[in-house]
Amino acid sequence: MAEVSTEPLHIKTSEIIAEKGEGPWYEPLFSDGRNNTGLICDLPGTASDHHWHPDFDEFWVVMKGNIDFDIGDYPTIHASKSDIVIAPAGKRHQMMTVGDESSVRLHISKIGSNHDNKNDRSSTIEPFPDQTEPPNMLHNTLPGLIEQMGEPQWVSSVIQNPLNTANLIYSAPGTPHNAHWHPDFDEWWTILQGELTWDLGEKRPIYNVKQGDIMFVPRGLKHYILTHGDENSFRFAITDSEGLHVYQEGDEDAPPPRE
Repeated sequence: MAEVSTEPLHIKTSEIIAEKGEGPWYEPLFSDGRNNTGLICDLPGTASDHHWHPDFDEFWVVMKGNIDFDIGDYPTIHASKSDIVIAPAGKRHQMMTVGDESSVRLHISKIGSNHDNKNDRSSTIEPFPDQTEPPNMLHNTLPGLIEQMGEPQWVSSVIQNPLNTANLIYSAPGTPHNAHWHPDFDEWWTILQGELTWDLGEKRPIYNVKQGDIMFVPRGLKHYILTHGDENSFRFAITDSEGLHVYQEGDEDAPPPRE
């Protein structure tokens, strides 16, 4: 298992994609103590093997291109850039890149997971679960959530399971997020739209984070997030399943943030 960083990480996935080229390739990124993360690039027509995980929900963010996801015996999910797709524990899944360009997906998988459990897709297709709102919908799109939730500011809990809580946060330009810190868990974000800054205090640089970037802030560091520019921002925030102990300035019982 990769060590969990005790310092902030600003990962510019666009630079990784440009440097590594059309694929196929895999680039490990980081561990948050629960999950391993990485970028997977596949050429058009390339499919993964059929496999399933008995003890966790795997999920992905499409960073580039178009991918067909076969999950369980449900109809094929057609996913494109910025879509979030979930394979529930125990559900067989396979991904295929479609279209004329290579695809890149960010995968989030439980530490120690593998592809040892395999079985083929059934010849009988079953209907999608009768679910129209998050959390834990198989397929989440930004336009679909905007239609459902409206204009910013809002937060939608996209994933809730024993391992992770994942929230999608929609903010208008100039909208701040109150400075706060978490003494007992790390937090990280994938930027799906817009530009934001992370201010981690006077002793650290301000991070300018754009669409496609990933920002990781270790536990205990106070962070102030602000949406910039002319475009609304979407950020996909990942924390542990508890998500407790969020402190702000003025909280009398708050342990001090680290520097």
